[in-house]
Amino acid sequence: MWTQMPVGIPDDPSGYRFEPVCFDDLAGDVSCLAANQAACTAGEDGRLVYWFSGLKGTDPSTWTKVSETPSCIYSEEPVDVGEQIQAQILTAFQERPIAAGKLVLQPSPHTLIGMETNVYVEAAEQVFEMVLLEQTVRIVATPTEFELNYGDGTVYGPTSVPGAPLAQDRWGEQTQTSHKYTASGDYQVGATVHFSGTYSVNGGPMSPIDGRAAVSSEPQTLSVWRAETRSVADNCLVNPSGVGC
Repeated sequence: MWTQMPVGIPDDPSGYRFEPVCFDDLAGDVSCLAANQAACTAGEDGRLVYWFSGLKGTDPSTWTKVSETPSCIYSEEPVDVGEQIQAQILTAFQERPIAAGKLVLQPSPHTLIGMETNVYVEAAEQVFEMVLLEQTVRIVATPTEFELNYGDGTVYGPTSVPGAPLAQDRWGEQTQTSHKYTASGDYQVGATVHFSGTYSVNGGPMSPIDGRAAVSSEPQTLSVWRAETRSVADNCLVNPSGVGC
């Protein structure tokens, strides 16, 4: 069943304003201004400011200070840092060292032709702190979809189901992520976890990242064996050269 829903980055509900450091009711401290302007050298007319943020539509004078650490600006019209971070956040998210999910096979490292081999992935939410455009950014990476490659040309997913472990006495039971092999041999079984991200700036509300990061696990070698059944009259003590001895 298909349905339509809006996608993309939502509008930021917060507004932002700045106040120059060293000013109090529009009266500036000359010595303070000279010392702080010397700290902003990345462009012309650099100056230190404090940023304030609050809900759009409310009185800007009631907005709270974003950080006790001032930031540099280089013109009378401040740069929209929020838009710049939105433009760079997906790349920053995808470049984070997100840990791959743990791929588990039951049984392993051997299984049998025609036997259900249970395959699942263990992946956890991960949090990263970084500085982007002189702002403190918190990124949360959440595993949302999983893709299993059984190594014989069969792929399951992407799916929201990571699979789950079975008790050893239940190995061979069919699960949503199990697989039957039809030929013996060694197969490279792999998994890819797709992480969705959210981020916040300077402790603000979390916003979704418009895009995902795909992280692949190290492949595992699974040997598929063939089982044969024979009827014998003697055990190996009586007939050491018999079948299976």
